[in-house]
Amino acid sequence: MRIIAGRFRGLRLPALRGSAVRPTAERVREAVFSMLGTEVVDARVLDLFAGLGSFGLEALSRGAVSVVFVDKDRKVTERLALTIKAFGATDGASVFTMDAFEAVRVFFREGSKFDIVFLDPPYGDRLISRVLSLREFPGLVEPEGIVVTERETRGPEERVPASFRRVSSRKYGDTLIEVFRYEESR
Repeated sequence: MRIIAGRFRGLRLPALRGSAVRPTAERVREAVFSMLGTEVVDARVLDLFAGLGSFGLEALSRGAVSVVFVDKDRKVTERLALTIKAFGATDGASVFTMDAFEAVRVFFREGSKFDIVFLDPPYGDRLISRVLSLREFPGLVEPEGIVVTERETRGPEERVPASFRRVSSRKYGDTLIEVFRYEESR
């Protein structure tokens, strides 16, 4: 698996043997970033359930000013930190080993705001609905900010609060990508 475009184009993301990490296919990532277009440039990005960081690293490669990576698996975040260092991206990246729910609460308390949030949790646990329903979550997303979710097409429908308006929904094999825009007044 490699970075598709931008300053890290062609650099490979390492595999992590024995891990439950399910990397997003290159063609799916390419489609997501095609949908996002120039919104990535100068964006502050949160990559929850980051795994090996394919979404966040692609965002940094394409001009995001910063990316916060969160994953609860220490082996995964250690590998991600090494990858970020190897890419020369340490200035724009922060890696946290913590549960996504805890991260949302911590970042909310700190007053963190993001232009783009990637939610690519393990399939089948309805984690997207659970994260989006956290009282603190909307406080992390800038008005008109974007939330990109990835889930399996056969999985249960995820309930999304009304303040997140779906602007795109596309299937790629067994993968469903949905893009939402945060609207404060809804």
